[in-house]
Amino acid sequence: MNGTGLTETELAFFKQNAVFRGMDEAFFPRALEGARLEAFCAGAVVMAAGERMRALGVIVEGEADVYKRRDANAQEGLLMSVLTPSSCFGAATMFLSDAEAATQVRTRRGCKVLFFSESWLKTLMRENFAFAERYIAYLTERVHFLTDRIESIASPTAAEKLYSHLAQSAQNGTIRLPHGMRALAGTLSISRASLYRVMDELEEQGRIKREGNTIYLL
Repeated sequence: MNGTGLTETELAFFKQNAVFRGMDEAFFPRALEGARLEAFCAGAVVMAAGERMRALGVIVEGEADVYKRRDANAQEGLLMSVLTPSSCFGAATMFLSDAEAATQVRTRRGCKVLFFSESWLKTLMRENFAFAERYIAYLTERVHFLTDRIESIASPTAAEKLYSHLAQSAQNGTIRLPHGMRALAGTLSISRASLYRVMDELEEQGRIKREGNTIYLL
């Protein structure tokens, strides 16, 4: 442990977060002065859909799933993404007084999250304009991602729709499917039969390679 209450590994994940990465080393201790570290057990809801959460969460240990309800009466949500150490959530509800979370964040297993309140983020931005620029860059990246996501939904073929989704989800050209093909089919709103068909099509074209629940972009 260090003075922040984080292990060295957890601190490293925090520094890799998209909102904070690239900042000067002297910035991180200052940023952590106003942060709150919270631990969650497996299956705990960290952020509920509809919640007016005014804090940015950064995962420093464990994993969490992001779900979106299919409709107002649905009990089970649609898996949108998996948050791993260094991932963050809550940015969409920051700085808007009436903004509500559109998704639910639920831990897959034990999870630790650093929370940064809106007021503290504003303080850091006033003190360090480089951080304000970094935050703006992060939001811009999210806009581009969501624009590409919309375009992928409107793609003319199921194969292009799938490939666009995989390309956006890949880390170093690799995509892992922790919930398997069924969850991916639900995310793309296509049948599993169609998903397997277009997977075969992309593999035959030499655009992807599959090994179990791991997919490599070629």
